[in-house]
Formats: sequence, structure tokens, C-alpha cells
Amino acid sequence: MDTTKEYSPQFSRFHDFMKFRVREILLVSTPYDAFVLEEDGRLSEQIFGDYLDLDLQFVPRIKRVSSAEEAFTALKKRMYDLIITMPHIGDMNSIEFGKRIKETYHNKPVVMLAYDNTIRVDVIEKIRNTKYIDKLFFWSGNSKIFIAIIKYIEDLYNVEEDSSLGVQSILVVDDSPSYYSKFLPIIYTEIMKQTRYLITHAVNELHRHLRMRARPKILLAETYEEAIDIINRYHNNLLGIISDVGFPQNGKLNKYAGFELACKLKEEISDLPVLLQSGEPSNKARALEIGSGFLSKTSPNLLHEIRSFILDNFGFGDFVFKYPDGTEISKAADISDFEKIVRELPVSSLDYHSTNNHFSRWFRARTEFEIADELRNIKSSDYKDPSEIREIVLNCLERYYIRYQKGVILDFGLSKMDLESSFNRIGSGSLGGKGRGIAFFNTLLSNSDIQNKYKDIKIKTPRSFVICSGIFEEFMESNNLEEIAVNSTNEEEIAQIFLSSVFPEKIADNLRKLIAVANYPLAVRSSSILEDSQVLPFAGIYKTYVLPNNHPDLNIRLKQLIDAIKLVYASVFCQSPKQYAQNADLHIEEEKMAVLIQHLIGEDHGDIFYPTFSGVAQSYNFYPISYMKSEQGVVSLALGFGKTVVEGGLVYRFSPVYPKMPPPYSSPSEFLKGSQRDFYALDLNFSPEHLTIDDGCSYKEFDLNRAETDGVLQYIASTYSIEDDRINDTVMSKGIRALTFAPILKYNLIPLADIIKDLLQLNKQAFGSDVEIEFAVNIPSDKSRRAQFYLLQVRPLVVGKEKEEVKIDKYLEGDLVCKSCHTIGNGIYQDIYDIIYIDRYNFETSKTVKVASEISILNKMLYNENRKCIIIGFGRMGTSDPYLGIPLTWSQMSQAKVVCEADLDILAVEPSLGSHFHHNLTSLKMGYLHIANKHDNEEYVDWGWLDKTPVYKQTEHVKLIRSDKPFIVKIDGKHRIGVILRP
Repeated sequence: MDTTKEYSPQFSRFHDFMKFRVREILLVSTPYDAFVLEEDGRLSEQIFGDYLDLDLQFVPRIKRVSSAEEAFTALKKRMYDLIITMPHIGDMNSIEFGKRIKETYHNKPVVMLAYDNTIRVDVIEKIRNTKYIDKLFFWSGNSKIFIAIIKYIEDLYNVEEDSSLGVQSILVVDDSPSYYSKFLPIIYTEIMKQTRYLITHAVNELHRHLRMRARPKILLAETYEEAIDIINRYHNNLLGIISDVGFPQNGKLNKYAGFELACKLKEEISDLPVLLQSGEPSNKARALEIGSGFLSKTSPNLLHEIRSFILDNFGFGDFVFKYPDGTEISKAADISDFEKIVRELPVSSLDYHSTNNHFSRWFRARTEFEIADELRNIKSSDYKDPSEIREIVLNCLERYYIRYQKGVILDFGLSKMDLESSFNRIGSGSLGGKGRGIAFFNTLLSNSDIQNKYKDIKIKTPRSFVICSGIFEEFMESNNLEEIAVNSTNEEEIAQIFLSSVFPEKIADNLRKLIAVANYPLAVRSSSILEDSQVLPFAGIYKTYVLPNNHPDLNIRLKQLIDAIKLVYASVFCQSPKQYAQNADLHIEEEKMAVLIQHLIGEDHGDIFYPTFSGVAQSYNFYPISYMKSEQGVVSLALGFGKTVVEGGLVYRFSPVYPKMPPPYSSPSEFLKGSQRDFYALDLNFSPEHLTIDDGCSYKEFDLNRAETDGVLQYIASTYSIEDDRINDTVMSKGIRALTFAPILKYNLIPLADIIKDLLQLNKQAFGSDVEIEFAVNIPSDKSRRAQFYLLQVRPLVVGKEKEEVKIDKYLEGDLVCKSCHTIGNGIYQDIYDIIYIDRYNFETSKTVKVASEISILNKMLYNENRKCIIIGFGRMGTSDPYLGIPLTWSQMSQAKVVCEADLDILAVEPSLGSHFHHNLTSLKMGYLHIANKHDNEEYVDWGWLDKTPVYKQTEHVKLIRSDKPFIVKIDGKHRIGVILRP
């Protein structure tokens, strides 16, 4: 029997839906932007991956060009359905580019995608008024925004015809690109979840894809007039409306336009769900008074609350059967459940739901237009016996089953993973920042000749497996974790709840296959959608666990791996990420976590495992010395794992252009004081039954004697002679070992400097910005094997250079709190009335952990008062080594707008370039000043003035001073000079 012919008449109208499809996209951007969209976004997986069957014929193809000129050349050669442009495309203003497109190709959709919300209001208004850009969206790290863009354009061009065939729509009214870019992906995600149910109940493959076309559309209005026009045209097709309270009306901002719109709708369509949003909590009472839902835009659970409203009111999610007073009776997850419950449902509930068109709306949201029409406007007043409603509903359902028949076609699980491949993905969603960077570098490496250039050393990435962000979302949703995770401040409690939660079984099965053949240590690393992005890096904020993966019981190894993944998930909701996100004006619930599982780089040395050395390289040097230039970059190296580098420990720093230039120490003995003395290694005997929130639990710390015993120091060390205060480039003589990396940097044991220069240049060109790379190098003890250079991570580096030039006048000493010739940032920082500083007379390096906790107390007070501050401390701020500075976390210093690190006679260390702390500091565009202990007037802190100023609050080691007038901070990024002015 030809089932397609038999059922085709029933589905014939679905052929007419979604006639306009986005199949070809022209992206005008840098190479890295293109990679994020085409590879990490994985449009096909976002649309079909978690919810639908993959069908490659519908996956949009992306063509990238770098300029407007190339774009017009490409348009002459091929038909493109959508053009996505970035704000800056080099040879033409983006608005002018849109104008040229519209003039040449009249109905061609053009969307602008901006990385953050720094576009000025007047520019947004210009984009809105010119109509040369169809819509402006903001990228905040969530790859689902790309799906929202494509589906929005398809909806815009199909709504007229599809609405006449019964397709429903949701109207969103908001003039803020920042907000609608956040919640449009949420709405589309819920629509896809409903479509997943529909396709699993379709008769065959053809019907699966046809039914997808009938999903509800999203219509977006930015003004009152646009909203009214949409309502007038499609009022019979609306599932509901989500609207801001304030938006333009008659060309001007009306702070209460949303109320007027809601009242008008309630008069015309009384049962239509309306959700109003506002940043003013005082609007809630009026919204509820007119019968609308209300959400505060300042709510920490905003996205979760939007999702809940959609599920409860637009017909998505389970059908919740209630009594007229709102008391819940039961829930139906699908139509089979719906039928069973209706058979036993009290008459009062049947009457309540039918009269308010709840049944009709639920089926219509599922594209069941025929049964929705039959169930619309059923009222008990139309029947002698209200119980007749039950028979009407059941008869409708019976006809439904006759049309579609019963039975489900089950999908197969994931195909067997290619474990020999360098890069694998598990699940759907985003690869996250680290995963994206590694995947992107693999692409670059395959298209370059670097490996051929350096034949005596392997250059590659570790074998990597990414558990994509969709699994995180499934884990959070299935275990109902979001509310407690967002609101709880107890990190240990969050960790334990995550550890006790159920992990997706299908993914666990794949991980079992992985560890069955992976007989090497593993690194389980965070790879969130915001991490390492060009929006904000979130560098080092989340957890990374290293596992020996050597237990003889595979089940124990699997449990450790899954526990590590759960703890990485839990780290999203620790205090530091929450405070960091808040400083960046983001909701932590926007964050989605992928997890990168990598082959840990290194070699066994008895009971421990570690690489010869690790490092961080930056294409921009914030502190060049001598004849170095900032754009020549800088590299930080450390024996063992890179934990030493990224956590601000003692490292060896050099320029890849001048690798033989000695560090800026006045004598060999001074160099020895600043040289690395300890290193991190993996404890191969580590095998606890339960992992803990401490991601350093599997590391061990050793002194250099262990590395010498292991035969590693011969590649990276020299010897300090006490007798003649000299460093000899060998470990064959007696003396104190010093990590100079001379065999490599001076005698070219491996061409490290040249490799790093090439990799920085390659990535810098592809990213369109300065970059930072993390790497590990292992020189095998087996001389017959080649050395290995592994790139572990690559991220954009926010240099912080601004267009505006900051001029710093010649101030008198009496005008200044401090002056620095070593700064990061650029600009004028105002509206700061508080300074937290450490009491220098009561400071000891053994008390730095306590000092950090005292700063946290004062910081929390400022947080409650919504006040920003300047922090002046000693040594490295944010270091993990309490003897090198103050080990502050982001949550302990969230109110700092400017950070000043000062040297003391008892604590004088170099600034920690390459650390996660400094990377995040520059990305948040905070001001940074370093005050060297030079005892001259070039840079200093006026401690005398600070000590004379009345103290507002004080702890044992820390003081807070407050002024009625602001402290002004000026930083000249071009000349790296900064001052803090007295009020």
C-alpha cells in the first residue's frame, strides 16, 4: 500500500506553507564571525538537532565575504535569501551598505548583527527609521539567536499567505534589540519543542517535514503603530502577545503605550493572553488590574519566567486541567493523555476550558487547525446538558485519530562516534567558547602549511569531545534546577544538588563508549556560550577538572567523568560568574554550558602526570619593555600544567619577537626570587568515590627537585651559582635551578618562538582582533619521538583601546591620589565616590586570604548600596598564590570599577599578564593601574593623604573612605599613563 498517496490529501495544504525559505545566506564579516555562525551555530542542529529529524536539504548554506565590494560581486553570481552584516565591514558604512542592497535588490532581507549593546541609541533609531536594515539583533553568546534571525525573516516573508491558511502567530512588541534578542530564541525553542511532538506522531518522513512548516510564527513590532497594524491584519491568528510597557507611539516614547495596547486587545479579543514587561515594578499593579500578566525586566529569573508564561498561556507545554478557581486537577503531556483525562474530567472544568478557548488554543499551537476550529467557542449555554461538551471533545479526538492513525515512528540514537577523530560533538546546541575555538583552530590548521614548516615537532589540538550546550539545557530542565541554581548563594549546596541529579541516559551511554577506549588522563573543561567570546570572555570563571581515568572499574571511571561534567554545570551558578555577569549587565540564566572533554597533554612520571611546560601567548603586550612594541605580543611559560600561568603564579615571560632578551631583572639573584619554584601535576593515584566542588582536588604541587628527578629540567632550566651570582645555561653543574627556558629560547631545542609567532598571526587574521592562546608542550623522554605542541584554547583578546583620546594634564602631586606609568584600559572613569585600600602598616603576606575576605565584606556593603569603587591593594590581585598578592574572586570585588596594584618592599611582583583575572578585567573595560616600587615621582600612591582622610568603614586590615565629590580616574591607553584625582 502506498501510504504517501493515502495520506497526502490530508497533508496537501501543508505544501503551501513556508514558501519562502532561507537556503542561501551571505555573511559580511571577519573569518571568525563566519565560523561562529556556520560551524558553532550549526543551524541544522539548532533547528532539527534536539527536536526534529536532521534533513540536510534544508540546512542554510553560508557564503562569507569580508567587504561590501565582495558582497556585491557575490550577489551577481548567486541568489541569496538573506544577508547578515556586522556593524563594521571595512569599506562601507553598514547602513549605507543596506541602502545599496535595497536599491539594487528591492525585497532582499538585510539583518545587522552586533556583538553587544554598545551601539548608540541614535544609531538604533536611524536603523529603525531608514528601513534599509530589516532588523538589528544583538549577539550575547547564545547561538540560538542565529536560528531566531533566520526564522524571523522567514516568518516575516510568509506570514501574509500562511495566516490565510490558519497558521498562528505570537506578537512581540519591544523597541530594545537587547531584550528581543534575548527572548526571541526562547520563544522559538518552545515552538520547536512542540514540533518535536508533532513529527514523532507523523505518518512518514514526508509528513514530518510538511508538518514543520505549520509552526506558529513570531511577529515583531517596535512601535505602537506597527503593533496595531499586525493585530488588525492577523487578529484571528494570534496565540498571544508579549509586550514592553514603554515604546514609541506617534513618533515619541510613550512610557505607557503597552497598557493602551493591552486594553484595546482585551476589548476586541477578551481571551487573548497578554504579557507585559517593564523595568518599573510599579507597573505591575496596573497590568494585573487590566487582566494582563506582568514580568519585571530586572528579575534574575526573567527568561525562565517568560518561558513559564508561554507554556502556561500560549498552548505550549502540558495542558493543565483546572477548576474555574484555578485549582489544578491534572496535566496532559500529549494528546493521548489529553483524551484519558477528558473522559473523567469534572463538568465544571470542561466548561471552564472550552468557554475560554483553552482547548482550541492548545491544539492550534500544535498546528492541529481542524480540531482547533471544531473546539473553538464551545459554551455550555449552547447545550441543555453541560456534560455534552465531553462527548463533543471526545468525538473530535476520535476523528483526529482516524485521520492520523495511532503509532509512533521511533528515531535511532546517535551513530557510533569516530573516536580516532581529533574533534567530536555529542548532542545538539553550541560548542561553547573553548569548543568553538578548538574547532575553529582545527579548520585553520588544516588549511595552513604550519605543520609542513615545522617537521620536527607535532602541532595539533588534543583529541576533543564536546558535550554541546543542548545537553546542559536538557539536564537543567529535566531536573528542575534553574530556579534554585539562579537564586541560591550556597555553592556547596548547588554542587550537591547537581551531583544528585539525573544525567541524560543517552549521553551517558556515549561517554561509556568513550572511556572504554580512552586509556589516557582527561581534562573536563567548561565551554560556555559566553566563554572566550568577543562579547565577554568569562575566562577562568568556571571549573575545570583533570581526571587520571585509570581506575580498573569502568563504572567508577564513568561516574567520575559524569560527576565532573555535573560540577562544571554547577559552576555556572557560583557567585563569581553571577557577579561577573551582573557587572556585564547580563542575566546568568542566559548562560548555557557546553563541556569540552580533552585528552590531557603530558607524560607519566611514576605516580604523577604533567607536560614539560605550558603557556599563554597574547598577540598584544600590555607592558612592553625596552624596544619591544605592544603589537609584537608576549608569552608566559611555566613548568607543568598551565594552572600556574592562568592563576597568576610566578612564570617566565618573553617576547616571541625577541626570545633571547633577558627578563628585566637587575641581577641574577633578583631573577631567582621571581622565578617559578613549584609546579602542578596530576596525581595518578587520585581516585575518590565522589568529586567535590574543589576543581584542584586531583592536582599535586611539587618543587623543582621532582622535575629534575623526572628528567624534565634539562629542557627548560639553568643553574644559579651563588659564588659568582651568575646563571649558567646548563643543569650539569651544581647550584640552584632556575627556569630560564634557555635550551629552547636561546639554543632553539624546539622552534617555540617561531611557532607562536605564526600561530598568533594566523589566529589574529582569522579572528579580526588580537588573540590569546593557551598551549602545552611535551618533550618525550623517549628520544625517538617528536616533541608535541598542543594548542588548548584560543580566544579573542579585548585590548581595550578606544577611539577617544584621553589627555592627562600635568597635575601637581597635591591633586593626585596616585599616578601610574603601567596601565590597562582607556577612558575617564567618573561617579566613583569610594576607595577601598589595604592598611600598609598592618599588612603581612601571610594574611592575604583574610584581607580578601575583609575586602569582600566592604564590597558587599557597596553592592547593597549600588555604589562602585576603586580598590588599591598590594601584589597581584586575583592571584591563586596568597604569597604573591590578594587572592580575590570576582564575587569579592564585584563593585570595583578601577583596580590599582601597588608594590611594597616586602611584596614586589610583576603584573600577571596572561592570567584569567587580567583577561576578564580588560574585557569588562575596568581601569587598571600598577604602581612599581621605584621610590621616585614617576608613579606612586599618596599613602599619606589616604591615611589622613576620615575612614567611613574599617576592618582589621582594610579601610573604606568615602567622598561627597567623585574621584576621577583618567587612563591614557595610548601612552599607558593613568592618574586617580582627589575630589
